[in-house]
Amino acid sequence: MATLSPSAPTGQNNWYRGSVTLNMSATDDVGIDKFQYSLNGGAAYIDVPVAGAPASATASAVITQEGNTSVRYRAVDTSGNVAAFRSISVRIDTRVPAASYPAITDGHVGHVATLIPTRTDPTPGSGGVAVLNMYLDGKLVPPLPVQTSDLSLGVHKLAVHLSDAASNSAKYTQTFIVTTSFADVGTLIARFVTAGSVPAEVGAALQAKLDQAKALADAGSAKEARQVLNEFVSIAGDRIAHGSVRNTLVGDTRYLIDQLNGRLAPEPATGLKSEPAEGPKFIPDPVLAPLPHNPHADYNVLVFSKTTGFRHDHIPHTVAAIQKLGIAHNFNVDVYDPQLPTVTLPTSPFLSLDTLKQYDTIVFESNVGHPGPLNAITEQPNFEAYMHQGGGYVGIHGAADSFEIGTWPWYGDLVGGFFTSHPNGQNGFGQCGSCIHTEVVTEDKTHPATAHLPARWMTVDELYNFDRNMRADVHTLLSLNEDSYQRSLNSGNAATNPLQLMNGDHPITWCQNWDGGKAFSTILGHFRTQYYDDSFMRIILGGIETTADRKGANCSSYRETSLLIEADRAAGLLTAAAADAAGAALDIARDSYLATNYTTAIPALNSIVALANDKASGDAAARSELARQARELREWMQNLNRNR
Repeated sequence: MATLSPSAPTGQNNWYRGSVTLNMSATDDVGIDKFQYSLNGGAAYIDVPVAGAPASATASAVITQEGNTSVRYRAVDTSGNVAAFRSISVRIDTRVPAASYPAITDGHVGHVATLIPTRTDPTPGSGGVAVLNMYLDGKLVPPLPVQTSDLSLGVHKLAVHLSDAASNSAKYTQTFIVTTSFADVGTLIARFVTAGSVPAEVGAALQAKLDQAKALADAGSAKEARQVLNEFVSIAGDRIAHGSVRNTLVGDTRYLIDQLNGRLAPEPATGLKSEPAEGPKFIPDPVLAPLPHNPHADYNVLVFSKTTGFRHDHIPHTVAAIQKLGIAHNFNVDVYDPQLPTVTLPTSPFLSLDTLKQYDTIVFESNVGHPGPLNAITEQPNFEAYMHQGGGYVGIHGAADSFEIGTWPWYGDLVGGFFTSHPNGQNGFGQCGSCIHTEVVTEDKTHPATAHLPARWMTVDELYNFDRNMRADVHTLLSLNEDSYQRSLNSGNAATNPLQLMNGDHPITWCQNWDGGKAFSTILGHFRTQYYDDSFMRIILGGIETTADRKGANCSSYRETSLLIEADRAAGLLTAAAADAAGAALDIARDSYLATNYTTAIPALNSIVALANDKASGDAAARSELARQARELREWMQNLNRNR
């Protein structure tokens, strides 16, 4: 047999970032003469002698061969008998990945180029090179292709922090100079006309001047060419609105004028510089144990992470993090997950409604299953009844991938939408090969889960797409800026082939009042590092506290109010005329919200409040609830309008 030292890989993804010792052992009646090992599939063996021909022997060999090597090893006894070989995999990668920019030549690049770093991992390597961070002129930016047309002329720095699957890492900083040419300016004119930034007739006039100036310059008439270019500048200044488009065309043309005058400023040094950098940190699984029951706790929480499908590796980390929240914020935490035997309850709480009612909220933690992890006959009805009687639900990440689409529609409406796909990533992130960068937009800062967040912030996670756009149905708190990752450098060929996402509207965290209970879902949380980030855990805490009814939150939704109106109509609690009028006004408000015309939504909601205050509209209690919901929707729209 054989073991490796160190026993645990020193890099990520089962790779070693240095030499590995192969420890071999064997027994034989006549004595061991030597061990042998092969690094090339048995084509050649290397001897490791054993002194004294013992009946039980050990020997070691240091393996330094880079790559994923199937090491064969065997023992040879003193009679020359050779044991059948055995194999052990040794994965070694000690070399950092490299970056280059093919579009940059001698430190120069034109004003209409696209900068995409070529990332290579020395062969044989671990591969999976990821851009952990990217900086443009010292500012952290999403790892996307850089359009030089978005940059000013002159010197810039573009830095990428790379890591391979083994977590070998380096930072590469490219200093380069953006220049322009007659051809570049022509391309810019065409782009701006196509985009509607420059009227077609103005573009034609500018192109005519540009062509005239180039012809003069090519003929050696620099003075006349400069005069025509000055006319170009006048046309752009007079006929293009003030802004970046006019500034770009004028700036590029003045560059051409200075070039013809021989007055370009001296150029600084350019080139590509590398420096050492830290790779992703390995986070081992925590040792889990039940949280002792606190009889003086404020409330009780159940974490449900049983899976019957894909098993997310962050689950133990999520359980430990929620237990930590329970200790810090005085709530009890029970766990039901038979795949976590050291911490789980012995039997499913979902088998009894009375058992479920002991919990103020239930956290569905990446409980992936197809079929789902709750039995349709013995467990699902109890959970529905629990919610109907005022229960709480928190869905984290793979909770949206629980149950086959169409098999439990009620749950799909509760979680908000079912998972359909996600973009791929690179193993260079370490323990999240499907993660990519994204910019998150905080849409509603009034909720306790989001009040601490900036308006826009960057994270790295696995980003789900859904079977529906849930915006009209739920109260969106956070959404993804798809422009920040649709061409991610870390997702296959997305840099040149944009990812197929959610058509630009991508809620990722939301809340709602659903079927008598309170629900909160965040579909972030795949990457185990999130559960060691205080800001992210404050999102989870806010979901727990609001669904457990310990903190208030405006989780109004247009679906909730629409269902109320139709239920009151059917029960005769609203007159048909009042229900028709309220439904029509709600449609206007919802459509205005979806179009981000919040000021149009507000008067429509005011009309519902006025209708509900009219005694002729129906039952007093029904009218009161309708008015309350309309006011909450109005408050939501007002907050969105203030923060846009």
